[in-house]
Amino acid sequence: MALVYTKFYVQSESFGRGLGFAYDALVHGPCTFDANETWKNLAERVKQGIYMGEGLLLPHTRVPGLSEPLMAFVVCPEGFTGIEIRGGEKAQFMCVLLSPAESATAHTMVIADMAKKMLNPQWKAKALTVKSDSEIKALFIDK
Repeated sequence: MALVYTKFYVQSESFGRGLGFAYDALVHGPCTFDANETWKNLAERVKQGIYMGEGLLLPHTRVPGLSEPLMAFVVCPEGFTGIEIRGGEKAQFMCVLLSPAESATAHTMVIADMAKKMLNPQWKAKALTVKSDSEIKALFIDK
């Protein structure tokens, strides 16, 4: 899995703007893919619902021909605006994931790893106290 982009927002940010910057980084990342078709598929997935609980938005789609999963991870302690979430929870994290269409295993493994992190209270607390993009990236380095 390639962690292509990390971003820390000091203040609340709109979901659309945060998603746009994250997706743009993936488009310009290490793997080539059909950006327009992938965006259409990602937008459709967003319409179906992307809130996973624990403050995590997970816009994701499978991409034909992609050589490896690509991920962007964004932290916004004040919360993303412009997206409705049941129960009044606050979305503070966004993981944009593009996975190879040909590998359900790769897709599932990245989502499972992200869920494990989000369910770890220490990891989640640490993620909410970062102050920079590089500090977010460091959260994904196995020690």
